[in-house]
Amino acid sequence: MDASTRDPYLIVAGHDAARKHLHDLLTAAPQDLTHNDMPLPEKPVFPRVQEIRVPTLILIGFGDIADNQAVAGALVMSIQGAVRVVVPDAGHLMYLEKSEEFFGQVNTFLSAHGF
Repeated sequence: MDASTRDPYLIVAGHDAARKHLHDLLTAAPQDLTHNDMPLPEKPVFPRVQEIRVPTLILIGFGDIADNQAVAGALVMSIQGAVRVVVPDAGHLMYLEKSEEFFGQVNTFLSAHGF
């Protein structure tokens, strides 16, 4: 498996099926590892998050990198009424590692807000 599938922040240890699924996805679409078509925005967008006025769910895996943990914390403090859920035993790709919990959290949040 390539380095992307071994990254402990993407998928935490013990989720071998999710790691294999990621490997299979990247093998089927190898351009996802090599493309360089995602330029940074011209202006910083983070200050604008305070303008968000809709229910916002921020999901983060406990095993994700510290930078993403910090961004999740800043977002929940910046977006009025935002909710942060830290998913234990999951990394950045929690929807591969713990898909039932991920979609359960999303469905619960959407249902609670009338969606």
